[in-house]
Amino acid sequence: MSRNAGDEPKFPMTVEHFFADAKMYLARGDILVSRSPTFASRLIRFVAGQFFSHAAMIYLIPEAKGRFEHTFVIESLFKGVGIANLETYVGGKHPVEEVGIMRLEGKRFTKAFFKRANGTMLNEVNKPYDYHRFWSIAVSMVFGLHRTISRMRHKPNVYRRWYPRQFICSGFIQYGLYVAAVVEEIDSQSVILKNGLDNPSADQMMGTTPEDLARSDKLTWKYVIRRGWVYEAASYDEAQKIISGGRL
Repeated sequence: MSRNAGDEPKFPMTVEHFFADAKMYLARGDILVSRSPTFASRLIRFVAGQFFSHAAMIYLIPEAKGRFEHTFVIESLFKGVGIANLETYVGGKHPVEEVGIMRLEGKRFTKAFFKRANGTMLNEVNKPYDYHRFWSIAVSMVFGLHRTISRMRHKPNVYRRWYPRQFICSGFIQYGLYVAAVVEEIDSQSVILKNGLDNPSADQMMGTTPEDLARSDKLTWKYVIRRGWVYEAASYDEAQKIISGGRL
């Protein structure tokens, strides 16, 4: 059921009401970070020592002209890059996925920019997941190493030279945003989401983790979805509190 005209949104709200008015709350290019009680999520969080285990970007939201009724995300999973219905993350009788939603805001980040980012990412459908990069990052975190993941050289603003064949989920998002910034002639540093990463190498960008996105000072927190309910969240700490405590 959609919200009646003139009604102010009230949080928390059910996912059904949230997605019924998805166009009001969500925007193309919104970034998701998530975790779940599944074995894969628990393993990633344990090995990497992080709160979130996965990331995705909103690709499409419902619109009458497009004749589709669901919100879709583009993501890199172990089975490869693809498109998924966001409602399958958090819907159903017993939803288990816990999702945080953030936004890259600013005058430069227009619909055209996010279409470019999404288009860049869509071109990579069926590209495999980068297991080597993931485990290299995990090992680096476990042993406290501060170094690049491999010896690839980076030349500023020449993204085609390091065009990757494989992705981890959050590095995939960083890649799409970086390429869009280069093509749209926006300062690429403005889309480097990992805090403190100045003039990064290609591997440093591709090694961006879900936790880096969640803690980025360039993203604005919007919502948290947990166990069938949607909450407003203004910060990483608030989001973590909601997910950990289940404030209903």
